[in-house]
Amino acid sequence: NRTSPVHCNQHCSTMGKGNKKSGGAKGGKAAEQAKCTCDHPYQCNCGNRPPRPSKGHKWDPETQQWGGKGHKQKGASGQTGAVGQGTKTTSVGQTQLAQWQQLPSTILKDVCRKQKRPLPKFKELNLEKDHKCRCIVPDPKRDASKDLFFVPAQAVGNAEQAQEEAALLALLYLTPNLPHERKLPEPYKTTWLTAVEASKNKTDNNSNQKKDPSGTSNKATSSSNNPQEKNKAVANTNLAMASKHVSQADRQKLRQQKQQQINARIRRHEAIRMANRNHPVFLSAKLRQQIQQLLQGSTIMEDDDQDEQDPALKVFESDLQQYIEERLHQEGFTKRQARRATTKILTFSDTNAASEQDWDNSYEQALQWLC
Repeated sequence: NRTSPVHCNQHCSTMGKGNKKSGGAKGGKAAEQAKCTCDHPYQCNCGNRPPRPSKGHKWDPETQQWGGKGHKQKGASGQTGAVGQGTKTTSVGQTQLAQWQQLPSTILKDVCRKQKRPLPKFKELNLEKDHKCRCIVPDPKRDASKDLFFVPAQAVGNAEQAQEEAALLALLYLTPNLPHERKLPEPYKTTWLTAVEASKNKTDNNSNQKKDPSGTSNKATSSSNNPQEKNKAVANTNLAMASKHVSQADRQKLRQQKQQQINARIRRHEAIRMANRNHPVFLSAKLRQQIQQLLQGSTIMEDDDQDEQDPALKVFESDLQQYIEERLHQEGFTKRQARRATTKILTFSDTNAASEQDWDNSYEQALQWLC
């Protein structure tokens, strides 16, 4: 009715409110339908999640709301409290694991991560009845010659114990001073403590090969009639390496050390021999003749030097004879002795046919004849 402006304004405002309510209802239905389907408690990829109020809030996918901020252990932000887990039993070795305990292989993986090594590898060896495992700890720098190999010397009755004992040997080599017994379950705790004590009290290389007087070895346990008891992991009080070397580099290093010890012993023996060798003595022909007379038991006769002044001794038939006699005279023999040696070993054909290369051989023959 255009004649009453007040009534028209009220009617228009009422119609506008009705339109707003109907539009708001449609918008609410759209908001309810657009749910967040992301599983992450803090991040949203679909864009249907409202902004996060603070860093302490956590998204609840059931209520489609951000949880309140509060203490984590009291569950104020929608977080569930940690529930304690019961004791677990391994299927192969029947080892009971508490919530805070870990197997040696798990501890070894943590040690390799801390030392920035690749994860260890376990390879079971092919045996007919018993089990034995090889643990390979790769080198941090990917050097294959420095990869560590650990193989127990004694075979066991189940595959789990074989793997865990190989891991214990690796832990004993990498971290011998860490108290791993705090996390290890039985029977690996007893095996670890026994191996650590044996390594401390080790006096020779054969100490780990002695038999256990307590009779708790794997062989004694494997004699049980129950098949479950045969496969059950037991404590090993004689844990030892099957080889003295853990890597190719270690084997090469020990070989070099052994060779150095051999060379040092040879040098020491040679030094003693050279220090105690006979001292060389140079004697004149006259003094040598007197010593020979003393050894023969005859009296020493004072000879004059007339024999040395004989003109016939200064005449040589060939250059070879002159070379030999002069060289023998320089060595301490008399001219008469040198003439006797050349006369004995040389003939007329030798003096003419001999070349300068054969002079040394002729000299050696004359020297041997005189000696």
